[in-house]
Amino acid sequence: MNKPFHIIAFDVPYPPNYGGIVDVFYKLKHLHAQGGKIIYHCFYYGGHNPPTTELEKYCDTIYYYKRKKHVGKIILNKLPYVVASRNNKALLDNLCKDDYPILFDGLQCCYFLNHPKLNSRKKLVRANNIEHTYYYGLAKWEKNKFKRTYLNWEAKKLQKFEKQLKGVDGILSVAKMDIPHFEQYATTHHVPPFFNHTTKVWDGELFKEEPFCLFQGNLSVTENEEAVHFILDKIAPKCNYPITIAGKNPSDALKNKINRYKNVTLIANPKQTVMENLIHHAQVNLLFTFQQTGIKLKLLHAIESGNHIIINSKMDDSGIFSEMCSVKDKPEHILNEIELLMKIPFTKSMFDERYSKFSTYYNNTNNANFILGLI
Repeated sequence: MNKPFHIIAFDVPYPPNYGGIVDVFYKLKHLHAQGGKIIYHCFYYGGHNPPTTELEKYCDTIYYYKRKKHVGKIILNKLPYVVASRNNKALLDNLCKDDYPILFDGLQCCYFLNHPKLNSRKKLVRANNIEHTYYYGLAKWEKNKFKRTYLNWEAKKLQKFEKQLKGVDGILSVAKMDIPHFEQYATTHHVPPFFNHTTKVWDGELFKEEPFCLFQGNLSVTENEEAVHFILDKIAPKCNYPITIAGKNPSDALKNKINRYKNVTLIANPKQTVMENLIHHAQVNLLFTFQQTGIKLKLLHAIESGNHIIINSKMDDSGIFSEMCSVKDKPEHILNEIELLMKIPFTKSMFDERYSKFSTYYNNTNNANFILGLI
């Protein structure tokens, strides 16, 4: 029987309604399904998920902590804001009620990682990405000067705070490509993101191709907006096929620009069922990023339930996805690949081969059992 252990989460992971929290929720769910006895700690704050009885299904005990709001005071702190705002003495007190192992689910949760009262404990840390690299990337694309300054400032603090990982019992890296970085601190394991896996059954209709390309993502995120601009500027003018852009909260400026292209259609804020149908039926899923941090869950969904996929090299993870997708960076190469794939039916054998490779890495049950083995 698995022994009890603690998990500290940076947010209430239900509903799993944004990228970063999806891994947190489905990790909890599958650790429980594999027999994990979980004492759960999570923070809540305005504008995000409130405490919920839903999590009681997966936890033996659950504690909620209100994230601190004194932004000015915390920003002046030497620690990163995302860490300092999750300093709560009640959390430390609850951790000290026993001597069970602790999984810190993200660097944001590591305020007490090296507290003297926890010196004897087994401690694992989930590394969602290299946080300071992620923040520097956000700053690069941020147009607001004040926000850009804050992001760069936070990145410097995160880079310094990351040294707190030195000597933990294990680091669970979402991305294989991040392992060499985290190995400087402790033994690092590749544990891909947990997600809402649904076993796909080939029925001919589910994977019925339609001759269009799809780009999808949260269009209010600067990184995704830049990818759309790349498609509009470099791909759409020379593409012989329709392109659909689908996602949440596009800006008015982006809407106006998309409207200037006859072969590009915008679907703003589609319902989940609409988005699923788009992914299922697009002959080619286009997924580009210009910030190589973490793993994009939209890519996992496309691999699991879409047809042909073209990604750029920054969407890849140490060659894992190049086994399942076409990887192209230059516009002319992307356009040539679109022309080629539009003429190649996506068959059951193609799907089976891709899914076999995918499930080698992305298997919620296996990955949950691996974590339990470390604990």
